[in-house]
Amino acid sequence: MKTINALTLLLSLFIFQGVHAQSQVYGGTGIRYSLGIETGLATGYLAKKYEAPLGVSAQAEFPITEGILYATTNAGFNNIFVTGTYSHLVDDLHLIPLKAGLKYFYRSNLYLQSEIGVSFLLNKTNCVEGKKAAFLYAPQFGMIFYLHNNNYIDAGLRWESNGKYYKCDHTNNFVGFRVAWGFSL
Repeated sequence: MKTINALTLLLSLFIFQGVHAQSQVYGGTGIRYSLGIETGLATGYLAKKYEAPLGVSAQAEFPITEGILYATTNAGFNNIFVTGTYSHLVDDLHLIPLKAGLKYFYRSNLYLQSEIGVSFLLNKTNCVEGKKAAFLYAPQFGMIFYLHNNNYIDAGLRWESNGKYYKCDHTNNFVGFRVAWGFSL
């Protein structure tokens, strides 16, 4: 219920801000950079043992069509916390996601973004047969809050799906929220 309330509030904010923020003008051109904090909620099979991810990320956006379409690269670190009932059996997941994709602005401050990549598991245990990397897919929608000149706040909501790391495992999915400070040079 908390998740549904938070998503409803966030979506309302995007719609309200999208209608009223058109008068602001972003002064930056060229490559955009952003540094962000990420959090979220584990879903599906992952939610049985894990609670929430917390991480950091750095993103670069390269203009294909200035102000409309950008190619993105993203790297970061995520720690997915184990629930208290499983803390004596498994460890937190430590992941390094590397992603690339496209970011499309359908309004000057509202966007859709889709990325694919690979997620590296840093704390793979030796006693379980598995792999250290998995395919990941992350669609996202978000909003840019323009500050002044070349600075902005980027807030996005996404669903991220990591493939399996162990043969007995399932995909590791979570709903994530990223808030980042962005700038261009």
